[in-house]
Amino acid sequence: MTRACLVVSLLLATSAGAQTSGAISGRILDAQSGRPVAGALVVASGPALQGTETTRTDAEGEFEIGLLPPGEYILNVQADAHQPFSQERLVVHAGRSIRVPLSMLPDNAPAAPVRLGIQVPVLPATTSQTGAIFSREQYDLIPYGRDERSFEQAAPSAPGVVPNRPTGLQVYGSPFTGTRYRIDGVDVNDPRTNQQGRSLLQHFVEEGSVESGGFGAEYGRVAGGIVQATTRSGGNDLHGSAFFDWMPLEIPKRTLRYNLAGGAELGGPIEKDRLWFYGGFAPVLMATTTTAHTDYQYVGKLTWRPADGQTLDFAAITDDFSVRYLGHLFDRAAQVEAIAAWHRQGSDADSLQARIQVVHRAELLGRHRLAWGVEGSRDSAADVSRWYGAAFLQDTWSPWANVFLQEGLRLERDQQASSTDLLPRFGIVWDFSGQGTARAYAFAGQFLEVAPLGEARFREHTFAGGVESQIVRDLVAGLDYIHKIFDGASDGRSSYDGATVFVAKPFSASSILRASYTLSSLRGTGSIPGDAPNAIKIDAAYAYEWSTNTTLNFGTSFRAIQGSPWTTTLDARLGMVRALTTPYLLTLTVDGMNLLGREAGGQPPFAIRFGAKLSF
Repeated sequence: MTRACLVVSLLLATSAGAQTSGAISGRILDAQSGRPVAGALVVASGPALQGTETTRTDAEGEFEIGLLPPGEYILNVQADAHQPFSQERLVVHAGRSIRVPLSMLPDNAPAAPVRLGIQVPVLPATTSQTGAIFSREQYDLIPYGRDERSFEQAAPSAPGVVPNRPTGLQVYGSPFTGTRYRIDGVDVNDPRTNQQGRSLLQHFVEEGSVESGGFGAEYGRVAGGIVQATTRSGGNDLHGSAFFDWMPLEIPKRTLRYNLAGGAELGGPIEKDRLWFYGGFAPVLMATTTTAHTDYQYVGKLTWRPADGQTLDFAAITDDFSVRYLGHLFDRAAQVEAIAAWHRQGSDADSLQARIQVVHRAELLGRHRLAWGVEGSRDSAADVSRWYGAAFLQDTWSPWANVFLQEGLRLERDQQASSTDLLPRFGIVWDFSGQGTARAYAFAGQFLEVAPLGEARFREHTFAGGVESQIVRDLVAGLDYIHKIFDGASDGRSSYDGATVFVAKPFSASSILRASYTLSSLRGTGSIPGDAPNAIKIDAAYAYEWSTNTTLNFGTSFRAIQGSPWTTTLDARLGMVRALTTPYLLTLTVDGMNLLGREAGGQPPFAIRFGAKLSF
């Protein structure tokens, strides 16, 4: 009865938020006969998960474990008449799913399988969605952000993202008003301008992401892309840090007096596998020769698992408040993710948001993953307000092995536009590796920008396709193309074409790499902001183990973007991590920002930043 009441109460609060959990799916076969292993018990565990999540394979050996917080997981697999085994190093990201083909040896086999060196999937091989992930290690190794090390400062390193000072980020030709910023699924755009309305230091972030295209019907209030942060949480072990970042030097001196951010964060268990806490606080001071501004940032979270398969998150993040529910219902036949939130923007603007999504599986001429739900919001600023509501249905259908068809329909109603709109979205994905390590995809869909209060919105038609593959272990290479048509854009833009070639490697073997080149054309009337025909981006870092208790780090971020004029920046970080008495680590960093000293396009001059962190 308690569980039912909980679900009903969430249903009544129909978020503008993106998905905050991920999934692991796959198929288990008998290693000798190649036949599906039905009824196998699959158990997922990891430091980001309270307890474990379990499922069983169906008659075709298929399984899926959803609603997993971002993090690294181990799968333990057991089945009658087969040898048990474990698959490690499976990394899940918010809003993404990885597919893992597995095999089991029968009991009468001479030896258990050797699994060293297996190519672990890092691609979302079942979806046409594209974007980039920024892990906690990447934030630590590469210097993102000059005046403030906020989560969105890494976004311009993603393909197709163009900074447009001072308004914000543009994604693959869409105007900055089409980019949504979200923290733990809560939309933090300023309702008055659609610009980013909330910053958050990277010290409080577990991972960041840019979602740049191929969105299913679950995604609304977005036309260009989504820049999202997932904050850190508690755990079964106590962890925390004290930190500061100080930029005292600018050469030649223009307007900088100093930038300073310092604070602390702490997380851990109140009751292991049942109730976790996390909290952090940091004042961020930015001072110029004429002004000084202090932003007080804080994070407070409680993660509660009242019953197996049920999780509640309560969060307060710098005057934004949210409650989030993740649960398996109806004998684990349905996965439910719901969120209700209040975003405050100063004293005279706010946004009330709610969203619920239900996912379940079905079989009809193949396998179906059905996701449906509703969401709504009320934005207000001064004496202007508007309601927004939507319902959606998204089906991922696999009629044949390794082929996935995406069909989605979204129904939106915007009080400001006084219209009801249907937004169809279609995609097809082929995992040509058969191992979850490659994909060829095509996508077509329609999107509506949620305009600032008091302004008209426009419709965006998107067509995209690409090929991506893990060519060596976790090194991904790909070629993506996207075409957009803007119907009614107020700034005169009419269409966009962009092609990107890239390589990317998540942090492993002490190194990380992301490099891309984008060739694009943005057409329209007049001078269109954000036109960048050529963009070259390289992020790389390496951690060298100097001794058993000392590691030296080097990370760099390079961007050359053709605009009016070209903007070229090179930032670098030198760092040292020193193990003190167990369990304390001391991290010291020196960042050089804009090492080339080029100030074209409004770039600030060369500056130096010092950082320190004591963690455990």
